[in-house]
Amino acid sequence: MTPIAIFQQQVNILRAQMPGLFDGSVESVHASRIATRRIRELLPLTHTWQRRQDADDLITRFKSVGRSLGRVRDADVRLELLRYLESRLPAVAAALVAVRQDQGRERAMRMRKLVKLVERLDVERELTHLAGRGPWRRVGPWTALIAAWRGHLRDLVTERAQDARHAIAHATGLYFPNRAHQARIAIKKCRYAAEIAIATGVVTDGGIVRELKKAQDILGDIHDRQTLLDELRARGGEGARIETDQIQLVARVAEAEIDDLHRSFLERRTRILASLDLAQRASRHADRTAGALAVAGGVLVLGSGLEALRRHRHARPLVAAPERDSFAATSGHSVAVRIPVTLGGD
Repeated sequence: MTPIAIFQQQVNILRAQMPGLFDGSVESVHASRIATRRIRELLPLTHTWQRRQDADDLITRFKSVGRSLGRVRDADVRLELLRYLESRLPAVAAALVAVRQDQGRERAMRMRKLVKLVERLDVERELTHLAGRGPWRRVGPWTALIAAWRGHLRDLVTERAQDARHAIAHATGLYFPNRAHQARIAIKKCRYAAEIAIATGVVTDGGIVRELKKAQDILGDIHDRQTLLDELRARGGEGARIETDQIQLVARVAEAEIDDLHRSFLERRTRILASLDLAQRASRHADRTAGALAVAGGVLVLGSGLEALRRHRHARPLVAAPERDSFAATSGHSVAVRIPVTLGGD
């Protein structure tokens, strides 16, 4: 499979989510966010099939939509986390319900902004155009094998794996909220690059993606709790609907879960780093394999051409024909050359 084929696949997924998105569906928001992220990752690899400027313009559009989707998705996760805490902490359930109602109104406001943005960018029309764009400029199997996107993709996997390693090292074994969040972002980007590499056959080990996704989910659950905790503390400081003693109770539960999740992440850290190393080695191996195939293919094409030329020469008459007849005789010939709360990983 090529990047342009995966790109069109994701375009169709996003297009199918449009009715649910306009209805404010949680599932459609989540699926649309994932599709836009994958599309943005794929677009720089599609220059073989479309102009660079067209791809860059699409990246800008999908990035804008993706950010708006992310704001709604964050609100959805926070609402689900509040429901979970209400069930765990009956003593502060009433206060948490009030906070959840506020969050629901915030979510509705973000959802309205998203719908207006989708309408203003005319996303539906653009998706219909992209989904129906059958006559993409195509390349043959040999050209596709050595096309530039393979090299770009190998470089991307290597770069993302290195970035993830550095982010994990920077996060250390202590819990730093911002550093843990940056590690999550780096791991997530590496996961998307690895998914494309696996789908296109550049990398073959699917276990890489599974390990990265698990790490991403754990760090995501940590981030969700930390973000909610920070917001509740800010609300308490404003004299809002939740009292200080209630915030402290919620904080103790959230912090205990953050500790458990962070410990789980540290226990998996060796496996995560091994997966990143495997991704780098696999991409380098693919690079050598592609180079060997290129050489072999070049020899094959050259050999085919020489063989065709040899046959052509042996087919000539022993007595040279007049120049005009010789041209007439040969003119027709050619050589064809997250821990309790799980909403699904994004």
